[in-house]
Amino acid sequence: MKVGDLVKDNCLPGRQLGIRRHGILVENVGHNKGIGCTNKVFKVLWHDGTIGNNVWDYDLKVLNES
Repeated sequence: MKVGDLVKDNCLPGRQLGIRRHGILVENVGHNKGIGCTNKVFKVLWHDGTIGNNVWDYDLKVLNES
């Protein structure tokens, strides 16, 4: 997962409510500093023009993987 990827929101509460959001990763804002943790955190530009700050990689699914 990298900046520029097209992603969809894969967060469980949103999926249960039928909310589907798509967006583009615009910035890698860091990762969890915990020991052994490799999760990344991104800023996402969603399709409705809003910005998602501090969105964890495990809440996203890449749509443009080859």
